[in-house]
Amino acid sequence: MVVGITGGIACGKTLAGYFLEEMGVLVLDADEVARFISKYETETVEAILDAFGKQVFSPYGMLNRAALASVVFSSPAERGKLERILHPRIKEILRVSIEYARKREASVALIAPLLIEANFQEMVDVIWVVGSEARLQVERLKKKYSINEIEAYRRIKAQLPLREKEAYAQYVLHNNGTIDEFKELVVKTWKKTLKEYGGK
Repeated sequence: MVVGITGGIACGKTLAGYFLEEMGVLVLDADEVARFISKYETETVEAILDAFGKQVFSPYGMLNRAALASVVFSSPAERGKLERILHPRIKEILRVSIEYARKREASVALIAPLLIEANFQEMVDVIWVVGSEARLQVERLKKKYSINEIEAYRRIKAQLPLREKEAYAQYVLHNNGTIDEFKELVVKTWKKTLKEYGGK
């Protein structure tokens, strides 16, 4: 069984993955794959350089993720350019990993912020959407990335609205309370998912 975990930015997708890893679930993270290929795969790095120029790289030739984020979150067209570079390669890597896990009948959680937008949902059996109140998203974003409120809202609005993602979900998890409360919800939802879809 493969569960796709998506949702709003700064809502707790990665945290859900951490709790599932504690339970022994194999967790794949599309963002981690993106970070890896944009740092170590020459073809991907060169494509980013060609598309966005030296402004998103450090003087030493390393990708400056903060500078790139500032560019892509300010313009749907720029964001689309980056997605066309990254998504096919990310999908290829994830597909191989998922096929390997399926052959061994292992349960997998795939964390992918753009699961729906990038059409990654075809690789999963069940979809979880993790959401939270906008005010909490803003506070988490400000703290994590040291950005102001305007920039935080810009990043939230750059994604597909939560209500539209929820239409694709078998389960919706709300992360508006404490970490312990969210962990309890994740564990409970995983057990319920295994019971209802574990045969896939």
